[in-house]
Amino acid sequence: MRKLGNLILFATALLLAACETPESPFSLNPNVLQMKPGDMQTIGLVGTAKDVEWTSSNPDVATVYYGVVTAQAIGKTIITAKSGKQSATCEVFVTGSDGTTLRITPAVVSLKKGETYQFKYGNTYDLEMTWSSSDESIATVNQTGLVTAHKSGNATITLATNVGSVTALVAVEHTWGEYHLVWSDEFEGSALDESNWTPQIGGNGWGNQETQYYTDRPENLRVEDGCLVIEGRKEQYENNEYTSARIYSKGKREFTYGKLEARISLPAGMGTWPAFWTLGNRGNWPACGEIDIMEHTGSVPNRIFGTLHTTKDRSGSRSSRAYTGIENIENNFHVYGCEWTKEEKSGKDVIRFYVDDIVYSEQVEEVIDDDEYWPFNRPNYFIINLALGGTLGGNIDDGIFNNPLLMKVDWVRVYQREEVE
Repeated sequence: MRKLGNLILFATALLLAACETPESPFSLNPNVLQMKPGDMQTIGLVGTAKDVEWTSSNPDVATVYYGVVTAQAIGKTIITAKSGKQSATCEVFVTGSDGTTLRITPAVVSLKKGETYQFKYGNTYDLEMTWSSSDESIATVNQTGLVTAHKSGNATITLATNVGSVTALVAVEHTWGEYHLVWSDEFEGSALDESNWTPQIGGNGWGNQETQYYTDRPENLRVEDGCLVIEGRKEQYENNEYTSARIYSKGKREFTYGKLEARISLPAGMGTWPAFWTLGNRGNWPACGEIDIMEHTGSVPNRIFGTLHTTKDRSGSRSSRAYTGIENIENNFHVYGCEWTKEEKSGKDVIRFYVDDIVYSEQVEEVIDDDEYWPFNRPNYFIINLALGGTLGGNIDDGIFNNPLLMKVDWVRVYQREEVE
């Protein structure tokens, strides 16, 4: 009886197996896709398949959801549809909107010395690739895109094939010591120190339709009581109706990066336009770059401007910031400064404007190593002047000359810091 039962069970199993429907092979249509990031396309099933599972071999390049493929980034991926033991594939090639076939991400990586980072990349047609670094003393890269940081600075990483290349930036963080004083003029004594400064002479409007004539006469420019004094006067002089003074440190005192400060008392009155600023020592304006650390106009007594001028932004409209956080700006001493730092934020320079240590504006380099956007990576020299009228000074109220119209500078100082290796 036991043998008979076993035979019955075996026969039943054979009968059930014979009744099962064998799996049918199927395919995908299309089996090759050419796409661009953001595109969506549907892959169809040719044949019969149940409970299909869809996968992408590289979801960074393209994802798939029930046969709908969404292109994400440049590269190649394989879309697989699986049903039971059967499967079918579709090759997906994603190129850039402009036809580019290489990708490296992210565009910027910030590392500390000794750290490593694995770049993601895409290669649409699986061409042979070469990785390289623009400065191997800063960062090296192996042939899988693994970067190692060695010392502070910026290095450009290039991924190349025989048909093109793409780049990314590795910014290795700087480590700085404390700021220390490297130069100052305290304006002691009885005369301007001409080892630091040169007076500028003229009345040509200085590109701003200014109305004064700049002189080096003691009536306009002098050192007294521990201050540089620039006096604006209403008087006929060299066919101009007003006189004042302007000094600069070009070729004598020039600096790259640091804290640049001056303690200044500003004059009051409609039509005054005092400024403490810098220019780059190469090229003409605006290619040389201009940092307006402090500009003030008597028409708005409680406002200070900090502004950058570059070739791509001559007017400074993108970077000009006003500070109105203090009262009694005029005829009172305040410290006006900027902190100019190297490769501080993801390899980009930063310039901060402040009054009495209160930061009111921070400007970050837009495009690394593009002088038209950011020429502030070379020496700058100081300019101190009191303009009258002009495009920013506006109309002059002659009543302001009833009392001495004085811009006083207690000191100018530069602080810098050494890098700690």
